Amino acid sequence: MSTTAQTVFDLAIALMDEVDETSGETDTVDTQEYKNKTLLILNTLRGELFEFSDTYAASAGGSRPVAGYIGDFTSNIDLDDFLAQTIMPYGLAAHLLLFEDDTKAAFFQARYEELLNKYGGDKPSESETIENLYGGIEYGSNSY
Repeated sequence: MSTTAQTVFDLAIALMDEVDETSGETDTVDTQEYKNKTLLILNTLRGELFEFSDTYAASAGGSRPVAGYIGDFTSNIDLDDFLAQTIMPYGLAAHLLLFEDDTKAAFFQARYEELLNKYGGDKPSESETIENLYGGIEYGSNSY
């Protein structure tokens, strides 16, 4: 867990093509409005992503553990680095562009969901028994 909020912000700004073309900086006057919203959005996304994180199992207490609050841009995000650097920037970009550029926002949201479905762990963690709901009727045959 070494990914900071600043790292996720930088990655999202790059995805949004808002990096300053001259300096390569992400933290500029033009991106200040985005930066003002970022911590609030990241704190929402951390809740969505935490259950898929390697850090989730290690969390203690309560039936609904939550990742640590992101208080500033130098704070480490309490998610594994893969989620924080690969999936979270797309979610941030989608939220930052919402109502500003709906086409880009929709693209980033779709990519966020695609990556979450692919890497998030939709698979059961243990084998599951499948209950036979058809009362023993073999091969779809019926009794009439």
